[in-house]
Amino acid sequence: MSGGNCPETPRQKMIGMMYLFLTAMLALNVSGDLLQAFQLVDESIQQSIKAVENKNRKLYNEFYNAKESNPKKAEETYNDAEAIRKAADDLFNHITDIKLLMVRTADNPEATLDNYIGADNQDVAAQVMITEKGGQRSLDLIEKIEDYKKTLLSYVDERDTTIRNNITNSLSTEAKKSEIKGEPSHSWQSQKFEHLPLSASLALMSSIQSNLRNAQSDVVSYLLTKIDEGSFKFNTIDPIVIPNSNYIIKGGKYTAKILLAARDSLNKPTVIVEGKKMPLTSDGKGLYEVVANSTGKRTWKGEISIIGPDGNIKRYPISESYQVVQPNVVISPTKMNVFYEGVDNPVEISVPGVNSEDIKVDFKNATYKKKGDEYIVKPKPGHAGGKSIVTVYANFEGKRQRLGSGEFRIKRVPDPVAMVAGKKEGRIKKSLLLAQSGVFAEMGDDFDFDLKFKVTGFNVSVLKNGYLVEEPSKNNKFTRVQTELIKGVSRGSKLFIDNVRAVGPDGTTRKLGSITFILD
Repeated sequence: MSGGNCPETPRQKMIGMMYLFLTAMLALNVSGDLLQAFQLVDESIQQSIKAVENKNRKLYNEFYNAKESNPKKAEETYNDAEAIRKAADDLFNHITDIKLLMVRTADNPEATLDNYIGADNQDVAAQVMITEKGGQRSLDLIEKIEDYKKTLLSYVDERDTTIRNNITNSLSTEAKKSEIKGEPSHSWQSQKFEHLPLSASLALMSSIQSNLRNAQSDVVSYLLTKIDEGSFKFNTIDPIVIPNSNYIIKGGKYTAKILLAARDSLNKPTVIVEGKKMPLTSDGKGLYEVVANSTGKRTWKGEISIIGPDGNIKRYPISESYQVVQPNVVISPTKMNVFYEGVDNPVEISVPGVNSEDIKVDFKNATYKKKGDEYIVKPKPGHAGGKSIVTVYANFEGKRQRLGSGEFRIKRVPDPVAMVAGKKEGRIKKSLLLAQSGVFAEMGDDFDFDLKFKVTGFNVSVLKNGYLVEEPSKNNKFTRVQTELIKGVSRGSKLFIDNVRAVGPDGTTRKLGSITFILD
């Protein structure tokens, strides 16, 4: 038997992708909800561990039934599986004890893995595993992992390189070589515990527990198949679909291997998908490939058939689904998380692997309407100076789950600047001033929204014979009287435009600053 019957599951791949992404974000010193994201990854890993443990219980039940049915044939292998169970449980419990020691060192002796304070503590993991006792705890853990790995490999034939490589790689404790020339390698314990918040180290420890359970499952499955190795009979045929992933980036390729759980190398199956015959790999697995050119959920169906022991063709239906998602990068500078009152604030929210229709969003102190993939947000009046908490939920398998939240400050739209001929002060040619129609309100260059303010009135004032002469306008246009007043001002004199009022999109009147010109 080949070790190829133990592929990495889509869930394991997604957990690995999430961990790599979050580790990269941590290296960039991104703040905000990153600690919560590590905790979400840890929770996902715990769910994966439970799924594998359920699978292992079923495998051991099969072992027990085989031993009871045929002790002579199965008892020795059953005892091997029990030895693996003990080794796996011992290592798993040892790692759990280390995790508890970390959270109780960071918090208090009563803390639990589900209830502790100090997720952002970047010292406690290194203290427990590297500083205290001269790093002996890390050395002990590495030794236990290596012993467990040797135990598993002792039950796998040297020729079954795939499963052996999977075990070696998933339980590796080797140092990581630096990609920068001249820099030293990073030890295994440094990678897991140094310069990381507690929540990240706990997620890494959970990942090791997940790997040891998956390795246990692979070897126990391998041993179970060895019981009937050489036999030509099997009592169950299950069609299996092994996709490269159930989540595909738009433009990427979806690949799935299709096979029977029990296979005869001399009796290869026929695989039909969507009415078309699929090619077979050298080891008899159907290969289905399609380029993902559009986003959303995709489902395909087909049939796998094989000649049965009685000479008749046995047919088994197959189906699978996958999600195609847009590639996305979310950059969220904290200082720019602002909603402005009286303005349509566009916000784009996406969750990789989840359709937009399955995403639900709650905006505190604001209303919104959805427009395509965007949310158009308007803060409720009177909340300037406050905050809006944006909480994102998604439906997973019919259940609503909270994914995280973000904080936005609510601000009043800044006042525009009163301008004439594109100028707000300084010297201006008299001819240029007389050529202008009036006063306009312009937003500053650092304000990204395209807002229009309309000037509703202003005064023009000049010194004439030692007296201040002032003429008003009730809109944004220079009146005839104001124009005549400007014409009568000599070059080098000052001219004042003040009491400028403007109305913005929210309907409120703003008083703008004055303009002082010296006429050339």
